[in-house]
Amino acid sequence: MKFKIKKYIYLINDITNIVLKKERAQTEENAEKLRVALIIVSIVLTVSLVLNVYLFIS
Repeated sequence: MKFKIKKYIYLINDITNIVLKKERAQTEENAEKLRVALIIVSIVLTVSLVLNVYLFIS
């Protein structure tokens, strides 16, 4: 009886691990997209700051 229960527990554990691996991959993909977006926004803000300082001084 205990072996049957353990078999189902292991099966549920395997299914859960498969689902979590998919979610982990999706999370890593989203993190990469956010990192790229952050870099782009940082560059745009830096250019804007430099341009505003240049226009203010001249």
